[in-house]
Amino acid sequence: MLFGKKPKAPAEAPVGLVDLHCHILAGVDDGAHSDEQMFDLIRLEYSCGVRHLCFTPHFNPALFEPKPDKIAESYAKARAFVQTNFEDMNLYLGNEVFMRPDTVERLRDKSCKPLGDSRVVLSEFHPTTSYSEIRMQTVKLLSIGRTPLIAHIERYDKLNDIDEIYELKSLGAKLQINTEAFLSQKKKLISKLVEQGAIDVVADDRHSRERGEPDLKASYIYVAEKFGEAAANALFIRRPLNILNMI
Repeated sequence: MLFGKKPKAPAEAPVGLVDLHCHILAGVDDGAHSDEQMFDLIRLEYSCGVRHLCFTPHFNPALFEPKPDKIAESYAKARAFVQTNFEDMNLYLGNEVFMRPDTVERLRDKSCKPLGDSRVVLSEFHPTTSYSEIRMQTVKLLSIGRTPLIAHIERYDKLNDIDEIYELKSLGAKLQINTEAFLSQKKKLISKLVEQGAIDVVADDRHSRERGEPDLKASYIYVAEKFGEAAANALFIRRPLNILNMI
């Protein structure tokens, strides 16, 4: 049983969940490798109640060659598949942007893009990045009118001080955790941040069925049981939708 506990309530997660971080587009990074795998993962997301799905292929030229034409091709195929099979599912496109010295320039020349039509940038750092570097990059993005949504904050070795995390929030950053965060070594810190309302988004960062975090449906149920349905609705629906509408 996920998280080692049998959920008490609600029995089901609601339809309408939002997933702002996934690697489901085929052939563009270390996520789905084929159209068939991409379609299968879209079906999985839909079965979990996801009705707003933002594809976020990696933008990290040091590891993944940028493939704008392939991204556009795969996104068109995903849209056609969803229009045929899941008319009530909404798709969006962005990048998970690995933060580098030239990130601001790459955003300005549109080599990488925010989430959907918003001004919010899903921002990734190396796990050993210092707090001061994360803060500096946060300020740089904010200075050009972009809002960082810091990806999977549970993964950063140096992001442990709750006061520093709240300083990032006070500057204007938003915080995302993966569903696996509740199983991580930082689960106590993550639970405290969720309880205090500091986390903005829970996402599954899905790459495949084999390499996928606990799904959003099971994670929603866990959060609703532990922190209440209002908290779960905020993390899985209301705040992610607000981010997509930040233009």
